[in-house]
Amino acid sequence: MNFIKPATSQDVAKLAGVSQSAVSRCFTKGASISTRTKLRVLEAAKKLKYKPTNLLSNSILNENSGLVGVILPYVTSRYYPEVLIELHEALRQAGFRILLITTDDGEELDEKLIQPYLKDKLIAIISATKPTDTFVESCIQKRIQFIAYNRSWNIPTISSVACDHKNGGQIVADYFLQNKHQTIGLIEGPRGSFVSDERSKGFKQHLKNHKKIKLHIEKGFFTYEGGYQAAEKILKKNVSAIFCADDTMAFGCQDFIKNNKNLKTRNQIEIIGYGDISMSSWKSYDLTTVRQPIRQMSKLATQLINEFIKDPDFEPINHIVQGRLIKRKTTK
Repeated sequence: MNFIKPATSQDVAKLAGVSQSAVSRCFTKGASISTRTKLRVLEAAKKLKYKPTNLLSNSILNENSGLVGVILPYVTSRYYPEVLIELHEALRQAGFRILLITTDDGEELDEKLIQPYLKDKLIAIISATKPTDTFVESCIQKRIQFIAYNRSWNIPTISSVACDHKNGGQIVADYFLQNKHQTIGLIEGPRGSFVSDERSKGFKQHLKNHKKIKLHIEKGFFTYEGGYQAAEKILKKNVSAIFCADDTMAFGCQDFIKNNKNLKTRNQIEIIGYGDISMSSWKSYDLTTVRQPIRQMSKLATQLINEFIKDPDFEPINHIVQGRLIKRKTTK
């Protein structure tokens, strides 16, 4: 006697052109699945005479824990606590909770980092730290949405929300050109930093066609001390303007100039930072800077999670937001 092998969820997924987990969601009460995907699965199931078993899904989405992992590097910096505040508020208003995970500067995410937190049933990860390919694959398998925050690594399987860092650098360069500066300083972040590289790239590209411009570059490593020490070196080149790739380095640069009473041009040097963290508006600094709209980015990241919950098969989205120059006393 010939027995006909019953169709499996894998067979249905193949015919419908969807993932096997989409088939499981289709036949799980209360699971999140788009109408379009559900219709495709049901049509394929009918053709194959598929009879689903009552599987209990381990899906994080189905259990809907409402817990979002936020992965940030070196939260002792002045920038990331402000990011955390905005993310927390945006996620809280949408009904989510935060699990904060920190990494070392420059560290890539691998699967070992997330393993201890899987029991917490994360539904999404918002990260400013670059993931390895295996980490991204692990998130896909476990149906955890991954969102790159203020970074755009061109990984096709993840969504991102980022400021246009290159354009921010161009805004600063354009300002210096309009003010006729010819000897200019640039204080960069650490080597390999995505945001520093992008800001520097935009700044340098905008200046390169102006042959009279002399550009002097130093590393400040995104620290106050680094900015202070870089300013000491760069000011020996008689620069009239300095772009610091983040505000913290700009504070160090400002303080070096304030403390250097013998610097004849100390009141004529224009300084621009990047970020517009709260200290930038303090009277002691009053720093002109490129504002990053972190509140807007945090809301967009939250919207992406809601989209994922509605339809876990939705295509990744990359949101690019624009920074703008906030003029204060460190420029004319």
